[in-house]
Amino acid sequence: MANNLTRRYFLKNGSLAALSIPLNLAIAHAATGVGNIPIIPQIYSTLLLGKSPPANKRNKLIFISDIHMNVDANYSWIVEHAPYLGEFLNSINARDDISELVILGDLVDNWVRPIEDAPQSFSDVLTSSTNTKEIVPALQAVCANPDIKVTYVVGNHDMLSFETDNRNILTSTFPGMEIISDSPGLGAYSKDNVIWAEHGHRYCLFNAPDTWSRADGHLPLGYFISRLAASHSSRTGVVTTTPELLNEYVETHLGLNNGFFDDLLILGIFNAIALWNENDPLVDKFIMAGKDGYTPDPLIEAVAVTYDSIFSNWPLRQNRVPAMEAVLNDVGYLGSAANHLFEMPLHWTGKYPFTPRIVLFGHTHQAEFLYQSGTDEDTIYVNTGTWIDKSEDMTWVEIEINDIPDNKKSYGVSLWCYGETSPRQSASITASVV
Repeated sequence: MANNLTRRYFLKNGSLAALSIPLNLAIAHAATGVGNIPIIPQIYSTLLLGKSPPANKRNKLIFISDIHMNVDANYSWIVEHAPYLGEFLNSINARDDISELVILGDLVDNWVRPIEDAPQSFSDVLTSSTNTKEIVPALQAVCANPDIKVTYVVGNHDMLSFETDNRNILTSTFPGMEIISDSPGLGAYSKDNVIWAEHGHRYCLFNAPDTWSRADGHLPLGYFISRLAASHSSRTGVVTTTPELLNEYVETHLGLNNGFFDDLLILGIFNAIALWNENDPLVDKFIMAGKDGYTPDPLIEAVAVTYDSIFSNWPLRQNRVPAMEAVLNDVGYLGSAANHLFEMPLHWTGKYPFTPRIVLFGHTHQAEFLYQSGTDEDTIYVNTGTWIDKSEDMTWVEIEINDIPDNKKSYGVSLWCYGETSPRQSASITASVV
């Protein structure tokens, strides 16, 4: 892990970027708040999104993630930004240079719900008024466009999208959308043996699918942390997100314990979050209503006991990244997992169909762009960021693919922010056609 965190990355323009520094801390952004972000539909597709290539040359891929559509409630993460996302999707549909829209997870938020309420269904989310007014019809229109393919890759907050009922509601709501979601809640997108894209929760200790801690289960400890956060938001009227809680509590424990982590500290974090929410772990229960096979509804303390060895048993279960790295990945250091993909260590052999040159993740809600040029092949890691209200920056990624001589292709990757007239960062690589 230390080697990954100390490596240096260079942007195409020569400026230095350190691994995992959030974009909103590294780059000054133009908009200072939602009220200052203009909606400019007439010029959006030409000015904000750049000039289109010649007619009929659809050679761009668009990647977005972490939309977090939820029910209409004061704990929902996207309300104020819903009109902007709807406008963005409409602009995508109007462009003539886009061949595919890829949604990298957390399209539907099936996690954020107070512990005292029964979990909502995918249908509840997709029929809520905020979503049906802005986001759903705009995405439906893109799905109906015969010139734009729409691909959805599962995230953690919509982990159970592989279940038949959930898949059916997604299919019926968004006809034509390709769904990449397989049990126990994972999926990945790839193209040309160059691009590899996932939500990123596979490499995160609190949020990776967990089929070991409970028989026939899939939901990880992060699910229950999300519900505690929703309860607190509902009670106080102030939205608190799961990444905020994990960042605060994990960093606090790291500081108090000089970077040492074990199972006891994981349980300490969970119980501390429950107490912060004014819950008694020995009295209060999570109302599950049979979700993910939970019967009866578990006490908070019972949930803690269920996941009491996720740290020590992580290497036996998720044999990709070390346990401590998986903790750090959940609080914003997913660039280390991208490094592994670029380097493809021996213990990853056979788990991936190729060694990528471009890796995209979501999950952290922190947009990042890291270009590495060295003695080996150039690589690009980019995180698509999020569209939730808590983030001032609503970001996405574009990849332009062009054929060039000698049986090669160029891949121009750029990170965009809603309301700005040029990409925040960009770089390109050249790869041989396989």
